[in-house]
Amino acid sequence: MLHELMEDFGYEKDRLMLAWCSSAEPDKFVEAVTTMTAHIKQLGPIAADSYAWQSA
Repeated sequence: MLHELMEDFGYEKDRLMLAWCSSAEPDKFVEAVTTMTAHIKQLGPIAADSYAWQSA
């Protein structure tokens, strides 16, 4: 549902990721943040014309 909302607002659904990590799993948290950071860098900045709220 969140991916659909993001697309409705003009954002790529790939800019949202959910990872479950407990406080006993710091390595899993670091891996999730590192993976998402690399992915966002590949996507690049959000295009100024993709902001759906600007047309409101």
